[in-house]
Amino acid sequence: MMKLTDKEWKAFRIGDIMEISTGNNIPKSLITSGNLPRITAKATENGVDDFTAPYIRYRLNKNCVSVSFLGNAFYQPYEASYDMKIHSVTIKGRKLNRYIGLFIANQFNREFKKFSYGNQLSSTDLPKQNVLLPVTADQQPDWQFMEDYMREQEITILKPTIITLCKQLNISNLGGGGKSDLSNLNWKEFIFGKEFDISATSSGIDKNKLIPGTGNTPYITRTDINNGIDSFIPEQSSKYKKDSGNVITIGLDTQTVFYQPTAFYTGQNIQVIRHPKIDRYNAVFLVVAIKKLVERFSWGSYGATLTRLRKSRIYLPAKDNGEIDFEYMSLYMRQHEDESIKIALHYFEKRITA
Repeated sequence: MMKLTDKEWKAFRIGDIMEISTGNNIPKSLITSGNLPRITAKATENGVDDFTAPYIRYRLNKNCVSVSFLGNAFYQPYEASYDMKIHSVTIKGRKLNRYIGLFIANQFNREFKKFSYGNQLSSTDLPKQNVLLPVTADQQPDWQFMEDYMREQEITILKPTIITLCKQLNISNLGGGGKSDLSNLNWKEFIFGKEFDISATSSGIDKNKLIPGTGNTPYITRTDINNGIDSFIPEQSSKYKKDSGNVITIGLDTQTVFYQPTAFYTGQNIQVIRHPKIDRYNAVFLVVAIKKLVERFSWGSYGATLTRLRKSRIYLPAKDNGEIDFEYMSLYMRQHEDESIKIALHYFEKRITA
């Protein structure tokens, strides 16, 4: 097993060993939907804010490390366009690959924590920054070590992941069932509040009133990322009760919808959807349907209030007797999960044998 501590490290001026280019501002009115990633200052999802159609004024790059003016760094394997103040970095005199790119991005993220909206990383400042890297005997960046180290780390992570996915696929296959599709399905309109228990959260704790510290209980807010999870917190005051898991949460105003498998606390303005037939498969189906339902609501005066939700109508698969077909939704999503697992297994197995 390769160890970082076995190598000598040295600080390098980024401008001395790397090439840097910067994106440009394109008015939103000129941006249309397509398949080309648009890299912005977004701190999640590899910095990808949208997928757009090609445009002649875009500044493009690929197989590089993106660095935002806030210091967030990601390896970008595919061609993408870069927003204003988003830098793309490559190595001088050497072709980058995903392993070296991931290593560099990790080092950048360590070094650039000091940057923020009040202290931005400009195209003038970036070349002057230092990055700490392992070195060869002649004191040059040891790119081969970086590549080999990241390959080994990938294999270490993927092997147990492959075993877990294989087990999950085998367990799923034991359930049997034929192929399902939505084309010939009987759909029906249901009154949301009559079919599901919709209630306010049991906790609703303002973030500034949380008992500080790290714990194992998800704290759900109205954020639209990370399944609505803001953080994991310790046990809170007894006056706040946890909501049980195997439910769906809706964030008022933001109209965020997620399935919560385990018990959780929440911030303000979270509604909880319950039904005895919900499981982790049909819940994913329901989340999509509920998102369609809440699209009509908006931030502010016409948010997804409890009363409005209960009166809303939702379209779902129905049995011949008119009841919601939870079993069909579960089977449909299970099959989609199986297909995704097979694709992931094929990809991961190729990675560890490459």
